[in-house]
Amino acid sequence: MIVPVAAEAQIANRLVEKNALSLSDLLDAQIESEIAGLSLLEALLARDVLSEADAAQAMAEILGIRFVDLSRRKPSTAWALSLPENVARRCSALVFGEVSGQLVVAVADPFDPAVRSAMTNRFDRPIQYVVSPRYEIVQAHEEIYGEARRRGARMADALPVASASATVSATGLNMVEQLDSVIDEAVDRRASDIHIEPEKDRLRVRLRIDGRMIESRAYPLEAAAALVSRVKVMSVLDITERRKPQDGRFTHRSFEQEIDVRVACIPTVNGERITLRLLSMDRSSLDLTSLGMEPEIKQGFERLIRRPHGIILITGPTGSGKSTTLYAALQQINAIEKHIITVEDPVEYHIAGVNQVQVDSEFGVTFVSALRSIVRHDPDVIMVGEIRDEETAHLALEASLTGHLVFATLHTNSAVGALTRLLDMNCEPYLVASAIIGVMAQRLVRRICPNCRKVSEPNVSERKLLDVPPEQVGVKIYRGAGCSRCLRSGYYDRVGVYEFVPFDTGLSELVMEKAATEALYQYAVDHGATTLRQDAIAKVRHGLTTLEEAMRVTVGEL
Repeated sequence: MIVPVAAEAQIANRLVEKNALSLSDLLDAQIESEIAGLSLLEALLARDVLSEADAAQAMAEILGIRFVDLSRRKPSTAWALSLPENVARRCSALVFGEVSGQLVVAVADPFDPAVRSAMTNRFDRPIQYVVSPRYEIVQAHEEIYGEARRRGARMADALPVASASATVSATGLNMVEQLDSVIDEAVDRRASDIHIEPEKDRLRVRLRIDGRMIESRAYPLEAAAALVSRVKVMSVLDITERRKPQDGRFTHRSFEQEIDVRVACIPTVNGERITLRLLSMDRSSLDLTSLGMEPEIKQGFERLIRRPHGIILITGPTGSGKSTTLYAALQQINAIEKHIITVEDPVEYHIAGVNQVQVDSEFGVTFVSALRSIVRHDPDVIMVGEIRDEETAHLALEASLTGHLVFATLHTNSAVGALTRLLDMNCEPYLVASAIIGVMAQRLVRRICPNCRKVSEPNVSERKLLDVPPEQVGVKIYRGAGCSRCLRSGYYDRVGVYEFVPFDTGLSELVMEKAATEALYQYAVDHGATTLRQDAIAKVRHGLTTLEEAMRVTVGEL
């Protein structure tokens, strides 16, 4: 919520006066808001001492506008549909109807200037704002826009199959607008990927949010050809080729930000499947603190990234945040006196002052060819987006020994696993032992939603996992109850968990002996390395994630 501090104080006082909020709860929420970095209203809602309805009523009274209970007064469906679904969801707004020549719009946050700006730009007429609880607006969205999509699907089923464009036109679905709506919804819900999947009887759209897939919407199967063609046109692909995989990209402007959309098409037995990966065009504000590193790990990692030479490896499966960590590290050391060059596939985020090279095998720009050229450009720091083959590995190691600081990613499950992986790629043990200065493995766990976070006492099995003695009292863990903000999941956003292994003489000797991964791992743990499981448990203790999430992400780890 974007509520001025002075207005928050007025709202809180009004709630206390109406006995909707106790003074002790208010004081506790003020303390929690300072600790957790939440607004006062968010802290009150998170502690479950204030309902969204009471908060909305108090806001309406402070502003002198109407409060509308959408459970009692239903909006006009025709008027509601005059606002595109993606805008309505983004703004938590609902066009209610018309009164005396004024458009009545229900909003959850009447203080947000972006909401008023969006409504003014959309409707060229006077607008009267009313306040409704956010969960009621979300429920109205599901009912009104959901029924509109189902009605379109039923119309499609009742029509004879003609050309795809004719069918879509008959259902009233403009696929240009629908693609924009799908992308805008995905951006609004913080999705990393959009999956457009043909099934036997429908075209399903799913979003990957915080690492988990959810179904967003569905279209008649006859709409698939038009939607696929629209994506191909946008990404400059061959719309006549339906038997081979194709890759492309385009940019999309959504809610005042530029989104780089990476496109992958592949034929399936039911038709062409499309994956759209959404990347923000700018992550210049990213820093290591925001990633969730524990202070000890962060300090150790920062010492390494300021070394003059050597190679630092970031490991983990696809989608574990490796590139984000590398970008944050580059941002940390980026300065006018540093010459930084990267070679990536793809270039995910643009950083001012950093020279970024995009791999393009069609024109001979590979990791190997780019690395050979980069070392002739006198860089101080080199980032290799991914070590995929033996030659790239050798070049990266050699570059680190010739006075360059090299960052690179590698697909292994553990930090020390990167060492044996390099040896398996025929890298000489002396080269690995001499070049590497540190390795970090990482995963991403879902954060507990701050809007619906609840405290609870751990049971016996949970205490055992947390390594809490039976006699210790006052231990707390947290869970998300589920709310409209987190789509009832109890989680909102993700935070990293890390396994950091700085290189030392003992580890170098084990590498020279080609020791097994288990021996390397045991040495690292014995000498103070934090494991993924230990860091995940620390996140549980700090109230950032749940024990179930920590166990899920680190399954198989020690």
